[in-house]
Amino acid sequence: MQRYFRSVRAAISSEGHDIAHKPFTPWKGDQRRAALLLFCAPPILALSAYLVPDIRLYAAAAAALSLLLGWRIRSRVQARQHGQEIEATFSSRAIPELEKAGFTVESGHLTRYGDIDLIVRRAGWCATIEIKSFRFWRGRLRDQARQRKARVQARRQKEALGADLAVIWLPKGWPTWLTRVMNWLLPERNPIVVMGTARWLAKEIARHSPPSR
Repeated sequence: MQRYFRSVRAAISSEGHDIAHKPFTPWKGDQRRAALLLFCAPPILALSAYLVPDIRLYAAAAAALSLLLGWRIRSRVQARQHGQEIEATFSSRAIPELEKAGFTVESGHLTRYGDIDLIVRRAGWCATIEIKSFRFWRGRLRDQARQRKARVQARRQKEALGADLAVIWLPKGWPTWLTRVMNWLLPERNPIVVMGTARWLAKEIARHSPPSR
């Protein structure tokens, strides 16, 4: 009997541990909506059109709209999944470099604005790091909307944590000539934007932080 209760307690503890470490997946709702629009609504509309011939034209239009909306939502979900894959891959590369530079590192911290990819601390100083899969920054006019959104997110995460510095890291990014000109004329400071390797990220954050004791 004691062995049974021990196994029950272990199972409950394991379940709680899994819940505590459940990955942040805000796109799950959109994934379900896309599945409904792509795979459930069109067959139902087709059946309705077969049973009630008078509504065939309306059913066809509704099915086309359902497929279009489903495809757009699915594309957005895939983009967010790709972003999370980039975050996971490059977080694991950044942590050792940041620790070598004398920082303590925390990942996956949740705030009311979502999860912070990385938090670095040293000597009472703190910075938040948001990892983005963007390849371009300030180099193409069509990217302005998503850049604005990334800046707002980084600032909010910094404020929610009370951090000293907000960082957007683009590990796959590469500055164009326009990026270099814009950074020279109007350098970004809140947040700062780092493009390049994990080692370069650690150097840039160390440059903005107080020296280690």
